[in-house]
Amino acid sequence: MAEAMAAGAGFDADWLRWREPADADARDPDLLRDWLAGLPDGGRVVELGAGTGALLRACLPHLRGAVHWQALEADAGLIARAEGRLHSWAGTQPGWAVEDGVSTTLRGPVGRCVLDWRCTDLAAGVPDLEGADAIAASAWGDLVSWRWAARCAAQAAAGGMRSVYLALNLVDGAAFAPADPLDGVLDRAFAAHMRRDKGCGPALGGAAAPGWSLALSRAGYRVRGASSRWALGPAHPLLTAAWLEGYVRAACEQAPPLRASAGPWLRARLAQLARGTLRVAVNHADLLAWRD
Repeated sequence: MAEAMAAGAGFDADWLRWREPADADARDPDLLRDWLAGLPDGGRVVELGAGTGALLRACLPHLRGAVHWQALEADAGLIARAEGRLHSWAGTQPGWAVEDGVSTTLRGPVGRCVLDWRCTDLAAGVPDLEGADAIAASAWGDLVSWRWAARCAAQAAAGGMRSVYLALNLVDGAAFAPADPLDGVLDRAFAAHMRRDKGCGPALGGAAAPGWSLALSRAGYRVRGASSRWALGPAHPLLTAAWLEGYVRAACEQAPPLRASAGPWLRARLAQLARGTLRVAVNHADLLAWRD
C-alpha cells in the first residue's frame, strides 16, 4: 500500500487486489507462523491499516484456535469491499465458512476468527490498544513517522501487549534487470518521496525496518526480522505495470528535472515487461517483536 500512496494513488482497491498474490509470495512464512503460534487462544489482535483484509486472509489458514481480530481502516470503501473478498476467499478454502452478523465469524477446520471492522483515521494518533494481545500491519509500517512508531511501541509495552507483527515494510533499493543508467537516479528520488509526510508525520519510508526495530527494542521488546522481497515481472504483470508507473510518478514529483528522461525509461520498461524480459526486485522486510 505504501508504494501506491507514494504514487498519489491512495489505497486503491485494484492495487490491493493485484499486490495480494505478490505479498503472499514475499511474506516470510516462518515469521508469520511463529507470530500466530505465540498468540493466546481467544487472543485479540488489532490490525492497523487493514485495507480489504489481505493480511487476515494470509493468517487464517495457519490459525490453531480462536482469535478476535479488530481491523482498523480509514477508507470506508475498502471496508465495504472486504466482506465480499472474505466470502470469495472462504469459497476456495476447504472447510472454511463465513457467518455474517454484528461481527463476522470465520470458521475453519482448526481455527476460528471473530472479525470486527472499525473505520479509524490513524493519522489522528495511535489508537486505543487496551486489552489487545498483539498489533499487526502489512505494507503499512513505512507510512508513519518515527514519533508515531515510538509512541505506538511505548503504548503497546505499557499495556502489556505480547507481540507486534509488521510485514512488508519497504526497504530502499529496487533492482532492475536488465539494468539501465537511470535506475539509480530514479530510485534515490523515489526513496526520498517515500519519506514525505503520508499523514502521520515524515514517513519512515525505506528506513521502516530499522526505525520500528529501534522503537520496539527501546520499549522492551525482542525483535526478529526477515526479508520479504517482491519478485516483479511477467508473473505479476498488472502489479508490475502499476508499480512502474507509480514509481516514476513519485520520482518525478520529488525531482521534476527527471521528467524528460523518465518518460522514455518507463516506456522501455513497459515494453520489456510485455516481452517478458523485465525483472524487478522490490525489497521489503518483515518484523516480529515480542516480550517474554
